[in-house]
Amino acid sequence: MIDIEKPAPFRRHVERLLARSGSKNSIYLALSLIARVLNAAGMFIALQRFAPSTFGEMSYLQATAVSTVAFCSLGIELSVNAQLTRKIKEGGRLAPTILAACALAVTGIVLACVAVAVAFASQLTVTGSPRLAVVAVCLYSSFMIFTSLLTAMSFALSASINVGVCYILTSALFAAFAIFANTRTSGIGLMFFSIVAQVVAVSYMAIALARLAKTWKLRGGYQLIQTSLPAAKAEVKTLFLYGAKQILVVSTVTFSQWLIQRKIVYGDGGASENAIYSIGNQIFNMMTFIPLIITPIIITRLAAASDDLAWRRRICLSSLKLFSGIAAIACVAVFVGLRIGIPFLPPRYAAAELTGLIASFAAAFQILKSPFSLFFLAELKASREIASATAGALFMIVATATYAQLTPNQGTTIRLLGCALQALLLASMFFVETRRARQG
Repeated sequence: MIDIEKPAPFRRHVERLLARSGSKNSIYLALSLIARVLNAAGMFIALQRFAPSTFGEMSYLQATAVSTVAFCSLGIELSVNAQLTRKIKEGGRLAPTILAACALAVTGIVLACVAVAVAFASQLTVTGSPRLAVVAVCLYSSFMIFTSLLTAMSFALSASINVGVCYILTSALFAAFAIFANTRTSGIGLMFFSIVAQVVAVSYMAIALARLAKTWKLRGGYQLIQTSLPAAKAEVKTLFLYGAKQILVVSTVTFSQWLIQRKIVYGDGGASENAIYSIGNQIFNMMTFIPLIITPIIITRLAAASDDLAWRRRICLSSLKLFSGIAAIACVAVFVGLRIGIPFLPPRYAAAELTGLIASFAAAFQILKSPFSLFFLAELKASREIASATAGALFMIVATATYAQLTPNQGTTIRLLGCALQALLLASMFFVETRRARQG
């Protein structure tokens, strides 16, 4: 645990951490990009070696876990990162925040397991072994929440490289399992392979953070906890309220994605159809990661503009040109990649070419809205992002609910329309607010 009982040595550590944060974040982004490539390679190998129903089943289990975590993680990744970062800069005590964060993480894990056992168990009957599926989703959800906690702490303590290494380990281990596992492995079996990869990666990140804390030569653990408990109780409420809005947005968005997959899995095509949808989902995730590499640069420029609204507006619009080019290039790359890659997959995946293209257009809208998201983030107006994201997610939920079952193309098209709605709403709010401010 970390405390600030010795101000001078600790402040020196903080100054070093903050001074190195820029280069470390650049390394983190590079490692994360490599991890994405490894993950895509692992998925491609899995698509080649395993039956479509196997891959589709695993994807559905992962989507269920992600949706569960969105409801039950209590927004700790955002709130803990923000609170720890603020305290480090102000020289406040970190131990109460970390204790509160651990308490919230444990609470979230318990809630996730209860939610899976009570609410989602009936939605896992499509798998080969429903009971094992419940266990797998509970474990996967628990480690996801634990990863969120460690990620928030790593970024706040300028140890983001550990997060990048964690991603590399997870992706590399899954790729290895995809190469060497028996081709008759079930979707639940692949899910447990993913859990093993999570255990290894999370263990590495926890050990790395523990070693970082030891270098600060702080007080003993028992004494530290004893003196921090009263303040930690107040921190629990602070962190929860901070993450409440994030819970609303993320849970709504992820639930809409899970609902689409559920309608596909329980349709005529079953888990095999979900494998085709999941190819589009992977393309979407790969493309939407691209803006994260440029985000720190744009945020820095917006922050440098200070209160000059006209300058910030110009930065946003010039960034829009850049992101538009990225979106166009990415869509072309996806088109070429699908034409080259699909023939190497089993014939069942021929239909995935159109699904992948639709997914690339959906991701393009997510990329295009990035400049507007960053503008409002710099303005500390998170409510605009929340409003647009919630509107898009609610549209997807309502649209999905009108179908008894969905095909991969229908599900991906609903996602495309939801992303387009988000982008249009956010762009409209940007132009209305900046025009009104300029006229005023």
